[in-house]
Order: sequence, then structure tokens, then C-alpha cells
Amino acid sequence: MGEVHVETLVRLDREQRIDFVALGDRHPCALSSASALVTELGGADMAARVERFGSADAMAVPARLDAVVVASRTEDHARDILSYTRHGIAVMTEKPMAGSVAEAAGLCKALGEAGSRLVQVAFQRHYDAAAQCAQKWFREGLIGRLQQSHHVLQDKNPTPAGYQSSGITADMAIHLVFEAMSFHGLELPRHVQALRFMAPHYDDRAGEGANVVHVFCTWADGAVAHLWGSRINNTGYDNGFTLIGTEGRIDVGEFVGDFGTISARLWRGAGHDSIPRGTSTESREFPMTRPAARHPDFYARYATAYADELRAFIEHVETGSPLEPGPDVGWKTLLVANVAEQSSRSGGRRIDLVLANGGPIATADAAAECAMSIGLA
Repeated sequence: MGEVHVETLVRLDREQRIDFVALGDRHPCALSSASALVTELGGADMAARVERFGSADAMAVPARLDAVVVASRTEDHARDILSYTRHGIAVMTEKPMAGSVAEAAGLCKALGEAGSRLVQVAFQRHYDAAAQCAQKWFREGLIGRLQQSHHVLQDKNPTPAGYQSSGITADMAIHLVFEAMSFHGLELPRHVQALRFMAPHYDDRAGEGANVVHVFCTWADGAVAHLWGSRINNTGYDNGFTLIGTEGRIDVGEFVGDFGTISARLWRGAGHDSIPRGTSTESREFPMTRPAARHPDFYARYATAYADELRAFIEHVETGSPLEPGPDVGWKTLLVANVAEQSSRSGGRRIDLVLANGGPIATADAAAECAMSIGLA
């Protein structure tokens, strides 16, 4: 993921939107690979002026930074974030924001009230044009009250050897958890349950022990979200969602093979008004981005969103306005994803997202308390 961000930073530097001044990684091979990409995309002059550092702490002060993108290993996210934020440097961090819910709570405590202006969690779906179109239709009430939603994420290639996975359910679900929660005002679901399966003809190089996951989230009003993740869709990367409400339905990202247009369609009419049942009332199409050989599977679908979220991050840093999505979204999505992982490893046990006294989970500390009560680190 780091190389995708490097590519955008090089482009923004060439557009004179930013000064790309430093690059760091505690793992020499990763730093060497990123440095080579800067040289390839930005040329020798850019490569010569971008300083290299072997740690976040070493990079934080001497490089005189205004903002940083953290795309290190998940286990390093929280400490890398703090290396910069303690110096007042804004951070856009890849998801999840920490390796555990307890660590996320500690991070939020360290950030304090300044957290929303210091940390943006990189959920690119927030900046995806097709998803934003769906959000607009939904907020306008065009499908009525939400009853159910279905969210699909299917990879076209197995995870590579050495891939750092927190468990297939948590790894795949965190993307879809954000997507589902975004249509519930980012409110936590009340219940979570999940199942995992190992379908045949698959090389489990990351040792995840499964390649298909199904997660079900239920909110206090009874609305249900079904999240379906899979590592085995050899015909192409598949990512889309459907919202079904009392007055209509929205479909985003119908599968089009390995490359094509991204569709968003609005259907209205539920059999009790003047609109005939199932009328397609509006549709839009959004282009994918042609990938190069070095790009990851998801690049074609989300390249524009990744660039837009980074541009938005820069604008928020310049204006001092709150970053979106912020740390609160980070700990909420991490909690739900890790609870889903726990459920999938417990035969699909339904887990209630409430405190031991039945109270709601309103803070990162409360989330950590809930996580501990169900056996999560």
C-alpha cells in the first residue's frame, strides 16, 4: 500500500502541490524498494532531495515535516503515528490504526482532544465517487429507511507469502465494516457474528486458514449488513455493495470482469406509491484507472479514491479543519473487525457490542473494555 501512496506523493510534488521531502522505513528492503520507486517515477533530481530515514523517530524532527503518510506494518502503526503527532505533525495512517483495540485506545488517549486534527485513517471508500453518489441518494431519502445492505470484497489473487494478516475475517472485514457503518451514521452495530471457510484449490501462502468469510452486523433498529469477503475470485477483483430500503434500492460496483466501468444505480418503487415497483430512476458510471504491472489488485478500482483522500488530507492540514475519517472511526472499525474475527473462530458465535453492565460503547476505552471481556487482546 505504501507504494501506491508514494506514487501519489510524487505526482503531487510534480504538480507543485506539496514538497515531497522524506521517506522512511525500519525495514531496509522496504525502504530500498520505495526509494527505487521514487527514482523511477520522479527522476534523479527528486530522488536526490528526498531524505531517507530508518525509523519514524529519526525522521520526525530533522525532516521538518508538516504532514506524513504512515503505511508501515500494522504492528507499527500506533507507535509510528505517535512519533509524529507528539511533534504536532499530522498523519494519514493506513488502516487499521493499531494492532489491537487496547492499543488503539492507548493511542486515542495519547492524542487527546487534538486527535481529530492530527490523525486521518485512510478509508479510501470515504472518497470514492461511486460511494459518494450512493450516500447522496441515501441521505436524500430516495430508498426510504435502510433495512439491509450487502457488501462484497473478492480478491483475484491469493495473499503473497509473508503477508501480515491479523486473520482473514478482520483483514477483509475492516474495509467493509467502514462501508456498512457509513450508512448508519458510523454508529456501532449492536451484534456481530461471522463464519469462515476454506474452499478448495487455493494456496494459503499467508497461513490464514480460510479463504471465504461472511460477517453479519445488526444495528439497534434491526437493520442488517452482510459482509462477504473472499480471496478466490480468479476472474477479477470484485468490490461492490447493495442498499435495500423500504422505498428502493441502490447498487454500486456491479462485477464487470477484471477491468471496466464502476456503476451506481438507483431503483425506486415498492408497490405502494405512484412509482412502478423496481423502476430504475437514475444511474451513473465512473471510470477505473488502468493499472501497471506493479500495482496491487485493488488499484484499478480505487486509484482515484486513494489520490482524492490524500488531496483531502493535505487540504485539511492546510486549513486546520478536522480530518476525515478521524481516530473515532479508527477504533470503531477495528473493534467490529476484530470482534468478527473472534466470532469466526468461535463457530459463528453472536457477540453483543455492549459493556458488561449493558451500557453502550461510546469511547475507545469502553471499546477496549468490551474487547477484553470477550477475550480480545
